[in-house]
Amino acid sequence: MRYAVVLAAGKGTRMRADRPKPLVEVCGVSMLGHVLGALAEVPELARIVVVVGHEAELVEAELARLELGGVEVITAHQATQRGTGDAVRVGLGELPELLPGVGGSGAEVLVVPADTPLLTTATFQALLAAHAEGGNAATVLTMELDDPTGYGRIVRGRNGRVERIVEQSDLDDHEVAPTREVNTGVYVFDLAVLPIALRMLAPTNRQREYYLTDSVALLAHAGYRVDTVVLADPTEALGVNDRLQLAEVEALMCERIRRRWLARGVRLAGGASVWIGARVEIAPGATVGPNVVLEGRTRIDADAVVGPGSRLRDTVVGRGAELEAVVAVEARIGEYAVLGPFCVLRPGASVEPKASVEPFGVVG
Repeated sequence: MRYAVVLAAGKGTRMRADRPKPLVEVCGVSMLGHVLGALAEVPELARIVVVVGHEAELVEAELARLELGGVEVITAHQATQRGTGDAVRVGLGELPELLPGVGGSGAEVLVVPADTPLLTTATFQALLAAHAEGGNAATVLTMELDDPTGYGRIVRGRNGRVERIVEQSDLDDHEVAPTREVNTGVYVFDLAVLPIALRMLAPTNRQREYYLTDSVALLAHAGYRVDTVVLADPTEALGVNDRLQLAEVEALMCERIRRRWLARGVRLAGGASVWIGARVEIAPGATVGPNVVLEGRTRIDADAVVGPGSRLRDTVVGRGAELEAVVAVEARIGEYAVLGPFCVLRPGASVEPKASVEPFGVVG
């Protein structure tokens, strides 16, 4: 049995946003939506528990809007944000059949923060596979950084085994953990032992919070096997805590999306100047020119040409249509229609197949 707990209770003060941090968008999809989308593709994942707290009603509304296939997604409320350990404990409350004495070894739970939108299904699968193959009680997804400032450090004993994770905020002024390997905040735990470790957590750190990282030390000290999986590409686990990090992550996501469409036979004549939202669909053979923005549920059919300076939102472009500097919202453009330059399609507008819209024209 496989489960996932997604930590989405935080406020994210440094984001300076008017919405909870998990709902901040990256390429047109909330960070929470990206994480859940990747998790939903993990084989045999029975349930995802999203731990909510700050402005929980907004997060729950977002969950209702997401399309995640057949996986069950429910919420658990963390009334007071007292750290990641407490958040996971709250999440496990929605898995009552797996508490000690009822559950058993072999049941696994993925723990994932909601502010890591670049994580992929393949990484989750690799982490689960390593956890099962190693017979681990806990497996930590890690990365190696030249500058680990801000991240929890992986500390190993002389035998090379993981002993503990030291948070940046708890390093003494004279102490620097001698490692480049850092914690990403993503874990797999054996559900036969995790609830026990969580009950043993104490808020003895400087933040007076219950750290999930302390459960790693507790399990290792008790003789359970704890191991890591090191990401080949550290950028995949980048988290978002402020606007600068958001910009960096969105740039990486945009490049990932462009590469995906190039691999599927789409011509992106504008290179990096093309902005494509995560929900956009483009058929092979279509061409997208420079300085084009494609948003929402826009769909571009085969052989269509979306020319320079166009911005389309929730718009369907038919096969072979040609657009230049077109702005359209919730519009439908028929096959082989010719539009522009510098024309506007208002919400609900429709252009018939093979029709023309003259320069500076307005439809709708």
